Amino acid sequence: MGKFIPLYLLTIWFLTCKHWWYHVLLIPIGMYLFQLISVLNDDFSYFDVVEIWYLIPLMAIIVPLVYLIRARLSTSLSGNDLKEFEKELGQKKGFFQQIKDLFN
Repeated sequence: MGKFIPLYLLTIWFLTCKHWWYHVLLIPIGMYLFQLISVLNDDFSYFDVVEIWYLIPLMAIIVPLVYLIRARLSTSLSGNDLKEFEKELGQKKGFFQQIKDLFN
C-alpha cells in the first residue's frame, strides 16, 4: 500500500498538471510502478534495487525533452514581443512540426 498511494497521487498530479515541466513526473511514476510490480511479483529476490536501470531509457528521453522545452520557452520569453509568443502558442501544429520547432 505504501507504493500504491504515491503512484496514485503522482498519476493524478501528472494528469491534472498544466505546467510545462509535467513530463518530469513520469520518472517517479515509472519508479513507483516498477517497485509496485516487483512487490506484487514474488519471483524477484531483490526488489527496489534494479528498477533504476529500467528507468534510464525513460530518463534519457524525458530529461532532454524537458530541457528543449525549457530552452524554447526561455528564448521565446527573452524577446519583448509576448503577443507573438501567445499567438504561436495558440496555433494548432502537428507533432512533427512541434518537434521541428523545438530545434529551431
